[in-house]
Amino acid sequence: MTRFLDDVRVSKSERLHSLTIAAPTPGNEIEHMLLQARALVEGAVGKHRNYLNEHSVTALEAGDTAVADAAQSLTATARGFVGVVLPGDGSRSLIPLLDVLTRAGATGIEVKILAATRVLDDTDAVKRLERVAHRSEIRLVAAPLQETLLVDNSSALVRTQGGGAGDEACVVRSPALLRNLRALFAASWQGGVPLADHRRLGERSRTVAARRILVALSSGVTDEAAARNLGMSVRTYRRNVADIARELGARSRFQVGVRAAELGLLHPQDAGAA
Repeated sequence: MTRFLDDVRVSKSERLHSLTIAAPTPGNEIEHMLLQARALVEGAVGKHRNYLNEHSVTALEAGDTAVADAAQSLTATARGFVGVVLPGDGSRSLIPLLDVLTRAGATGIEVKILAATRVLDDTDAVKRLERVAHRSEIRLVAAPLQETLLVDNSSALVRTQGGGAGDEACVVRSPALLRNLRALFAASWQGGVPLADHRRLGERSRTVAARRILVALSSGVTDEAAARNLGMSVRTYRRNVADIARELGARSRFQVGVRAAELGLLHPQDAGAA
């Protein structure tokens, strides 16, 4: 097994590498794995600042404008691949880049955009995603993400913390760190759901009532208890469950829970909340 970050002696590098070969894990296990990988990358960036010269890791000025400018400059150097990660946590420095990616995709460059489901709450971001959709692959995940830009195998831009106080960003050219960032991107991508699947979802699965039904299903309560808590008959409850399952393309109640988590309709902390 290839060890990553040997030069900075990150003791858990094997765990990050395993993300690239492990099958997608439903529920909170994949989220836990991604959080671990994110922590490793953040720690590695900090260590590389101490061990490597400015050509390997270059710090950027804080703020969306500086990061956005650097992102556009890096994207202009792309020859084969651009990967963008949008965390949806208030960081907007990579949102304007989506318009640039429309042109990059038109030149034959492979463009992949990975976004947290909460990005869908940002009307401007959604419009830009729609414009670039025909020139790129877009997937959504419910797990926390880290704002990142990957360009070929040559460079990356990383925000090591979310927006706000203590926010840091840097351009990475270290081969060891780039391998880790690509591994993290690949693992997150595996656990993502195509944007098209979200488009196909009707209003039923997004209502408050549907969410309460999904929570009841994940909690393992009986149909009778769930119907009573929701103020409906057992027959109505079961009909709603069947309608939601059909809309999510699920063949069993277990698959309903898995699909709901994948699509960001149900989060791990919802289990047991009913």
